[in-house]
Amino acid sequence: MGRLRSGSKQLLRGINRNIVLTCVKQHRAISRVRIAELTSLAAPTVGEIVGLLLEEGLVVETSAVVSERRGPRPMLLAFNPHGGYAIGAMLRPDGVSLVLTDLAGTILHHASAAFNGGAAPESVVPQVAVAARALIQAKGLAFEQVRGLGVGVTGVVDSVHGVVREAYLLGWHGVPIGALLQQQLGMPVYVDNDTRTLMVAEQHFGLAQDRAQCLLLTIGRGIGMAALVNGELLRGHRDSGAEFGHITVAPDGPLCPCGKRGCLEAVASDIGILERALAAGLVGPDSTIELLVERAAMEPAVRQLFSHAGHALGVAIANLITLFGPELVILTGEGLRANALLLDPLLAALPACTFGTRLEQTEIAIKPWNPSWEPWARGAACLVLDHMLRLPLHEPPTAAVA
Repeated sequence: MGRLRSGSKQLLRGINRNIVLTCVKQHRAISRVRIAELTSLAAPTVGEIVGLLLEEGLVVETSAVVSERRGPRPMLLAFNPHGGYAIGAMLRPDGVSLVLTDLAGTILHHASAAFNGGAAPESVVPQVAVAARALIQAKGLAFEQVRGLGVGVTGVVDSVHGVVREAYLLGWHGVPIGALLQQQLGMPVYVDNDTRTLMVAEQHFGLAQDRAQCLLLTIGRGIGMAALVNGELLRGHRDSGAEFGHITVAPDGPLCPCGKRGCLEAVASDIGILERALAAGLVGPDSTIELLVERAAMEPAVRQLFSHAGHALGVAIANLITLFGPELVILTGEGLRANALLLDPLLAALPACTFGTRLEQTEIAIKPWNPSWEPWARGAACLVLDHMLRLPLHEPPTAAVA
């Protein structure tokens, strides 16, 4: 995030526009008078902004809501989910999943492309661009109807400049993925950490609606976190905050891909569990986490691996609850394929390790793993909507730092 922008008529118009658009989106149908009351904007200002939003197709007039009042009914306004479209892309070590959505986040079409692990950005970017164009063509849309592409990437991401600073699972460092894709597609591109993109989707359409304090944790090949604090995403300096997977839980523990020892990710991720199984001689180098889950039903030594990982996760999550005091904690990710093997020890650790009555005040929600990766790609698409609604209060720094 850059410095606070200085005042100007253009800035004020941008802020007021997004305030009105957000107000309309939050209501099924609302009058101009009610918008003015809720936003404290002058009626002429609301009227002017609504006129522009109607021209853009982002809102529509409707009289669908029945009123018991006699006399003429006021023309109401509603958010138009078909006022544009967005593409979301989830980049993984072995491929990319893409979706085309409307502005309500409804998935209209999907696609995927596979590539070898460790593929260079120079080969990945053209594949993503080709798949994005194919999505637009498949739905018969004009290119200009698509308001942007959102990209979710695991690792440390500079969301202001669209730069992947560190993505250990992809093997990327200092990659300006946003600029590369924008050159290919000629549309706005928004890039963020994949767990934060999921949280953006939960804010707009999911469990985090109307939640001011919420944590979302993803468990799989890596371990990710996104945090809502007073309704705003926690980012930290230069977007480097909330790296939950790289907190140290065992200083003399296994080596993490980041280069440190004993990171939570090295202990409790799918990769960490597999590495521990390999070190114990329980599996060969070509084994998979799916095979390990199957074997756990009959092999106590394998079950113990998941129990160890689940307990470490539970202790770490208890510390988060103590620190943040969230209303809601959402658990999701491919690691939940292990189900009770991982979740039972995780949940058992929470009461013993959470301070005071914090746990009693916190809802724990578990979202089952969706193997299509569509929720992640949908979350990336929500970056486009989020950009449309965000108040333009800050100007970006003048130069990217990779």
